[in-house]
Amino acid sequence: MRAIYLTGERVYLRALTNADKEIATAWFDSPFPIDATRAGTWLKETQRDPNASRRLDLVIARLADDGAVGGATLRTDFRSGTLQFHMAPALADMDALRAEALRLLIPWLRDDLELMTVVARIAADEPATIAAAEALGMTPNARFREHVARPGHRVDMLMYQALFAPWRVVEHA
Repeated sequence: MRAIYLTGERVYLRALTNADKEIATAWFDSPFPIDATRAGTWLKETQRDPNASRRLDLVIARLADDGAVGGATLRTDFRSGTLQFHMAPALADMDALRAEALRLLIPWLRDDLELMTVVARIAADEPATIAAAEALGMTPNARFREHVARPGHRVDMLMYQALFAPWRVVEHA
């Protein structure tokens, strides 16, 4: 079930299945926990016709054990997309896993699917993901002050943008 082109060194991305309702807390993006019954209903409603919602939900799974460690949601509008991640709670290496998922997704969305622009939402306290975005040639576009709630404090939300190759700025010597 692994997509060869969406497989990295430690994680791979795959489509949602009905069995994922049992592990929804790992991939479902919500400030509140979701149970298997509600996740199953949500899957039936949203996955019935993915093209109608212009939304693509993918599970980030660990290669070692096929366990879900997070989810990536892409919302598209014509030829642009917004990418948001949700990682399973209490992962010690969640930033590194998210960074690897970003390194897999951006080239696929930008270069293969030819989205003109892809914006990724990244919290300011995720240095590995920020480094991955910058290594991919993404540029920071916006900062939402204290937008992300963390236990006991808040951090900024950064918006990084990847442009399709013909739209990239070329610097002349």
